[in-house]
Amino acid sequence: MKAEQWILPLSFPFNWNLKLKFNVLPGRPTPAFAKEGRWFRAFRIGGSLIPVMVSFQGTVEKPKLLVSTTPAGLKHKQKLLDLVFRLHGIAYPRELYRFMEGDRVLRKVKRSLHGFGRAGLMAANLYEGVVKAIIQQQISLRVAEHLTANLVERFGQHTSFLGEKVYDFPRAKVLAEAEVEELRGCGLSRRKAEYIKGFSKEVSLGNFNPEELHELSQEEIVSCLTAFKGLGRWSAELVMAASMGLNVIPADDLGVRKAISHYYFNGKLQSGEAIRNFAREKFGRFMLDVTVYLLMAYRSGINV
Repeated sequence: MKAEQWILPLSFPFNWNLKLKFNVLPGRPTPAFAKEGRWFRAFRIGGSLIPVMVSFQGTVEKPKLLVSTTPAGLKHKQKLLDLVFRLHGIAYPRELYRFMEGDRVLRKVKRSLHGFGRAGLMAANLYEGVVKAIIQQQISLRVAEHLTANLVERFGQHTSFLGEKVYDFPRAKVLAEAEVEELRGCGLSRRKAEYIKGFSKEVSLGNFNPEELHELSQEEIVSCLTAFKGLGRWSAELVMAASMGLNVIPADDLGVRKAISHYYFNGKLQSGEAIRNFAREKFGRFMLDVTVYLLMAYRSGINV
């Protein structure tokens, strides 16, 4: 399939390798995947499946993004670029960096992760985000990503682009009509399969539009999502943070608790409520971004 390309010089330091390391499971579609420094994903826009490939040129200090799509994608340029930038957190957060420079731990973390930028998103839309949150419940992120890839490969639509099979996330109607045993065949537990099928049915029938969550307050979002079977506060907070970019953290998440406890409590594991209160007071309006930096630093073994 013929490709068109945009070359986008960035006016701020940007580390593409850090983004791929933090956000993507290499080789398998979730539905995004990375291969040899290139990031692939398809998006359904206006009823069409539009593939995108993003790669990098230059250096961290003088970066350029190369965004490739099909001729059909050209008329959706702004939409595609908005999605790419939001998913990867591509921005120069001056105020965040200034805040991090004022804290001994965050100063070291920021300098060790130079060019990471803002926190990205794990989903292109809120339906995808909710389903991923269900999958991630009580299992490691690595396992959750493999299960998500199983689901995408079995139920997601794909197209061929630049020699690769490029997927979008499965549509609600497809997962609503799937048998529970088919979903379990992707490695999901029976309960998670039932939760995903049930939620997808409500969305596909038009009884619930996840995008309307953008119009609600944080507590209203929690109340709305936890009304669905299988969605608790942890899942709602994960959706708000990782799919909406709100200044919220899933404080009961073991990874979040470990990272913040490691850097601020001498490794003594704190409760979710203690982490939530500490992060709100300590990091304020930068809580989400700072937590992502601490997670990245903890996974990378960065000492301060």
